[in-house]
Amino acid sequence: MKILSTKNKLLFVNSPNTIAELVAHLRGKKKIDLKKALGLKNRVEIAEPLPGALVYVLTPPIGLTINFLPPGGLYRFFLGFNAWQVRRVAKRALRKLNMQQDLIHMVAFNPGMGLANARKFGEKSLIYHCYDEVKGGDSWLRKHGIWLEEAFMKLIDGVIVTSKNLYKSKSPLCTDCYIVNNAANYDLFSRGFEEQANSKQQVIGYIGSVDDRIDYDIMQHLFTSMPDTKFVFVGRVMTERGLAILKKYPNVSVEGAKTPDELPAYLKTFTLGVIPFIKDTFTNCIYPMKINEYLSAGLPVVSTDFGDMNDFRDTISIVDTKEEFLASALAEIAADTPEKRHGRQKVASGNTWVSRAEEMSAAIIDIEKKVAARK
Repeated sequence: MKILSTKNKLLFVNSPNTIAELVAHLRGKKKIDLKKALGLKNRVEIAEPLPGALVYVLTPPIGLTINFLPPGGLYRFFLGFNAWQVRRVAKRALRKLNMQQDLIHMVAFNPGMGLANARKFGEKSLIYHCYDEVKGGDSWLRKHGIWLEEAFMKLIDGVIVTSKNLYKSKSPLCTDCYIVNNAANYDLFSRGFEEQANSKQQVIGYIGSVDDRIDYDIMQHLFTSMPDTKFVFVGRVMTERGLAILKKYPNVSVEGAKTPDELPAYLKTFTLGVIPFIKDTFTNCIYPMKINEYLSAGLPVVSTDFGDMNDFRDTISIVDTKEEFLASALAEIAADTPEKRHGRQKVASGNTWVSRAEEMSAAIIDIEKKVAARK
């Protein structure tokens, strides 16, 4: 969004916090900007900019907790209320920022809010940015995501997806479908580059959410087979089951969530980066940013064959079983060289957010042309 804002005026609307999240905040279990959410201070702030970039970020009012409700009239009614709250403050911000003309409304993987607020801003075009598969994932997606997305996609002018498998899933629902893969902040993650791995301590690292996408059987096989290796997990902990498994092993460290600027320091200590995802309907459509993040730091990478990995088959090891994962981890570490590390960086340098922003701009322009032609 920051890169797109160098040539476009951009308002980024955060997803509203819910009453359940408010309660968690009051109990000290979650941190939210309560003054902004309650409107006690300016809801619009300017994100820390890149040179020449300016992104306005809007925090909407606290919404009702509704995902426990079954699909039907009551759910739609309260969804409409939540959407009205977002729409009310967003329209006010658009007026103040003089952003009402030639407005592009892009909905980022929130089909419910998209459905309830579609065509409510006088937008010139309505675009869906779909970066995950609603047919897999958590209980909310299974309960409401599928029907909401199907209804929303009947209203949109185009959809931008982040993987080839998502394209296969969404293109039958919208003929104007475009692929813009995820990328990495190369300038940031390349700060984690080291010519050679640390010879004193072998570290296998994972950057990303600790959640139910991880194949814990594979990781436990590595923990027990490589007892002298340290395993480091850096990211939000989203599953108590997964956390309990990781805590059982003395050679495993769970670091929790970190800011992006803190991640290169961890990458400098890694000998190998891993992506041990299970293979299911949800992960099949993921294009993981962490591949390019690891490669930006020059790290060897081992991943399960969970999705469309064709772009990386010549660069990383892709396996199916826990035995193959262990063998490939050992082989990648043994065969690593400074020359290979520089080669991995070269691959990552072509997968930056600058290049992806250019691809997204081209897709948006093409959608705009088709909208104009239909009129």
